[in-house]
Amino acid sequence: MRYAIWNNKGGVGKSFLTFAFASEYAADNPGKSVYVVDMCPQANVSEILLGGNGRGAKALSKLLRKAPRRTIGGYFDSRLETPHNLTGQEANFPIQVNEYNDQIPGNLNLIAGDPSLEVQAEAINQIANQSLPAGTWRNVHSWLADLCTTLERNADNPTIFIDCNPSFAAYTELSVVAADKLIIPCSADGSSARAIDNIGQLVYGHGVPERYAGAMFSSRLQQEGMNPPSIKLILLNRSTQYNKKASRAFGAMFEEIKERANRLLEQEPLTKGGDGEYFLDVPDTHSVAIVASHLGIPIREIKVKRYQVFDEEPQVNSEPLERYKMAIRAVVNRL
Repeated sequence: MRYAIWNNKGGVGKSFLTFAFASEYAADNPGKSVYVVDMCPQANVSEILLGGNGRGAKALSKLLRKAPRRTIGGYFDSRLETPHNLTGQEANFPIQVNEYNDQIPGNLNLIAGDPSLEVQAEAINQIANQSLPAGTWRNVHSWLADLCTTLERNADNPTIFIDCNPSFAAYTELSVVAADKLIIPCSADGSSARAIDNIGQLVYGHGVPERYAGAMFSSRLQQEGMNPPSIKLILLNRSTQYNKKASRAFGAMFEEIKERANRLLEQEPLTKGGDGEYFLDVPDTHSVAIVASHLGIPIREIKVKRYQVFDEEPQVNSEPLERYKMAIRAVVNRL
């Protein structure tokens, strides 16, 4: 199964949640291959997995200096040379994460992120929009799907998590094409509510003004006989909780998000990919996310104590840590 973690709004916690889900899922399924594909030019999830601030950044820099680069950008470089066919080198790009960060389960692998995605986006668009040969748009938009298919052939039914950039750039379109299911994190604000409508337009073509309909990504998918991913989960992230429920203020905003999401789910059959319950609360992490991302520690391995983070020593307390662990486990149990 391939999950894309995406929202058209930035700052909702996509990269950290990808790290949390993938590391937890890998620990729960030690006999299964798990992959994270970092499709964000900032490469934040790659740095966390590779060891956090400092250590992870240095490891990523080494991958970027290899020839070819051991990153998603390195793979796309090879596809720019052969846009219509596999290169035969697809299996060379994943890395085993615990060779760089021994706190990560040994079955978790990474296709590292790459800042060059921003530059490559324009080249991808130029090639995809060529009229010849026939099928060019489909072939180019299948580059990441091709890579995922190779990973699946080389492993026994792996699970793939794709961390996406908020921008609906060419590399995000490739991510959407490659995914089977969408996991959509939201925060308690109006922008997240509007982002649900944006996803409806961009991915499913719902509510697109008629004059733009033919030019939309969703229309092109339909023309090519390709289906968008369905929605698996909508995560109500970073909620302030009281008695294990979102507080009244957060709950009111999340109700607006739910209303818009339910309207999309009811009107667009292709969106439906859950088991009838799409919404899960994920509480505020307090210092948990700071510690985990700074040191590259999976959530289940964090202890109640003080940690060194640069010149500070934040305290991880029992109640928020256990609450967050339970929330991550609830998500993983649904996958």
